[in-house]
Amino acid sequence: MEAFYAHLASYDALSPLLSDPGTVARLKEAQHTYLLSLADDPRGEDYVKSRLRIGAIHHRIGLSPQWYLGTYCLYVDLLAPLIAEHHHADSERARLATRALFKRILLDAQFVTDAYFESRQRQAVERSEQLAAVGELAASIAHEVRNPLAGMKGALEMFSRQVSDPSHQEVLQEILGQIGRLEGLVRDLLAYARPRTIAPVWLSVTDLVDRVLRLHQGDIARAGIVVRRTSGPRSDRLHADPQLMEQVFINLIQNALQAMDAGGTLSLGTRRDGDELIVTFADTGKGIPASVLPNIYAPFYTTKHRGSGLGLAIVKKILEKQGGRIEIESEEGRGTTATVALTGVFGDDDV
Repeated sequence: MEAFYAHLASYDALSPLLSDPGTVARLKEAQHTYLLSLADDPRGEDYVKSRLRIGAIHHRIGLSPQWYLGTYCLYVDLLAPLIAEHHHADSERARLATRALFKRILLDAQFVTDAYFESRQRQAVERSEQLAAVGELAASIAHEVRNPLAGMKGALEMFSRQVSDPSHQEVLQEILGQIGRLEGLVRDLLAYARPRTIAPVWLSVTDLVDRVLRLHQGDIARAGIVVRRTSGPRSDRLHADPQLMEQVFINLIQNALQAMDAGGTLSLGTRRDGDELIVTFADTGKGIPASVLPNIYAPFYTTKHRGSGLGLAIVKKILEKQGGRIEIESEEGRGTTATVALTGVFGDDDV
């Protein structure tokens, strides 16, 4: 048993769980009980419940299947030589006992694994239902807020035209800017919580990117950003929703521009790769820290001083709804590349 725990403690992921002597003592006692139970009849209801309970506990403490399946293999490695030694005078009995051990361990592993994934699936369903309820509430609030914001903005713009004092104008413009930020947050929230129905048409990705670039040409010029375009020899025609794809490209280009507030290069590429149309957005900006990358698609997660934290979440949702995907590669201090891939949306004339 000491060799068993010494082996487990050699793994960084498990050593924190085995650092407390009291915890190890309780585990050894439970393990002793488990090893004795291997001789019990596995057909009873109590046996099944105990194995399912083990799987549920593993899920609760965050112990992934690779660890306890490895533990079962370790049991076999440690117990098989003991069986052979015990039945050294009868090789046939040793063989049958070892085979029985294998069968029992495999049965236990199956029950525990089933319980683990059932617990995880149940948790995922509960979380999905909670997020759906929160999303509906947030969308309802955003919808109610949108009209008053538009009214406030219109009234302030009208009032601003009647004010000549520069100091008062400065205050009004600051208020209008903050209202604009709130409108952007409401727009992003509604886009994420209640995405519009897809209405695909044939469109040119190159033309769509050109249009989005024209929308941002002022920001590009002010930041001193150089735009480079490359495209493959094959057609860039795509059967997709133009408004949703425009939103994808706007979000990605805005992210790139915000990462290069001191200037840089924005490289946009379009190419065909088998049955995929690939569009890349590469900037030479600040890059994304490695610790942040796993969270970039999480709703409301942002490290920026402005923005809703919904940009990439919306992009991912739109693309997945149209059979596409996005991949982000980044290195802090060297820039970021966003790759959009859409599959199975081309006409016969594009093959």
